[in-house]
Amino acid sequence: MPKQFTITPTLELDELASYHQDLVGSLRLYFNPSTPTFAARFVGKRLDEVRQELASRLEESEFRSAFFVLTRLEASFKIDFDFRCKKRLKDDLSKNFREVERKRDKVRMDADILEGWKRHRPEWSREISELRGAFKFRHWLAHGRYWTPKLGRKKYDFAYVHLMAESIISGFGLAG
Repeated sequence: MPKQFTITPTLELDELASYHQDLVGSLRLYFNPSTPTFAARFVGKRLDEVRQELASRLEESEFRSAFFVLTRLEASFKIDFDFRCKKRLKDDLSKNFREVERKRDKVRMDADILEGWKRHRPEWSREISELRGAFKFRHWLAHGRYWTPKLGRKKYDFAYVHLMAESIISGFGLAG
């Protein structure tokens, strides 16, 4: 019988950071020549090949961890959207979101939610632009990396994405 999966609540940013640090530490330990299983695991490989493999695993971990932070950030925006619509808040952004909800069967993250933030909270337009670039990165990861992405910056590592997400969640006051 296949294992049943339990739906768990969304992880908070600090939990995602802790998980990422555990993963990086585990990889560094696993690839450490003083680890008892090192010789058997890497038999026939030169030390520079092992280092290159570790670097590849660390880079992939950066991508994956950044991906999950971005999915958490998207969830925060969608939860905030729903909250503003259900609570019928009176500010201009919430009114815009209710109008979008009335007009659309499916709310779009970029064109509806982020554009609403940019239009009604222009002081956050720079952060919205950075986030749009990061979401292009996430989209590229989620869809198999089969094209050369045109991103807002050259590198989206975990530290950058995590810091951006913390800043946006706290600064925007998202309800999620």
